[in-house]
Amino acid sequence: MLKLLNRAYNNQSYDAHISPLIVKKMYGFLCHEVKNNWSNLLNSQKQIRYKSYNRFLDYSKVPRLEENDLQEQHVRGSGPGGQATNKTNNAVILKHKPTGLVIKCHQTRSLEQNRNIAREILLRKLDNLVNGLDSLESQQERLMKKDSIKKRQKKKKLADLKNKFMERENLK
Repeated sequence: MLKLLNRAYNNQSYDAHISPLIVKKMYGFLCHEVKNNWSNLLNSQKQIRYKSYNRFLDYSKVPRLEENDLQEQHVRGSGPGGQATNKTNNAVILKHKPTGLVIKCHQTRSLEQNRNIAREILLRKLDNLVNGLDSLESQQERLMKKDSIKKRQKKKKLADLKNKFMERENLK
């Protein structure tokens, strides 16, 4: 399209009344493309928005995992996956020696990913065990409950306002 537009301006062999039509079509096409790209961008931003509580959480009490305290084994996993599952040792069993917590992770086919996931799960369970109500999960749960209470109160208030308006205007 741009080549056609460029040719229309540089080459005077086109009729004078055809060039403005080409320019008008091109302008409409480009505006349409920009509008579509902008709306796609806005829609994608709406889809990835979610409520994150990470900035409100207290990370100071989260325990640290020492590699000396961990005992790691690699075993064969089970379930779907065919040869990658049946002939390779890509499942990870991770044991925390001081507490005796044992985690088995076989979420992916990759050994490295399973090792990382197992450490995250072990850290979360250790945090719940050591900190109890001050763990990250319980802090996040409390924040979510508080938000849901606020949402319910707001919904109720708006419903009351709507009912009062309907009564006042005799629309019922």
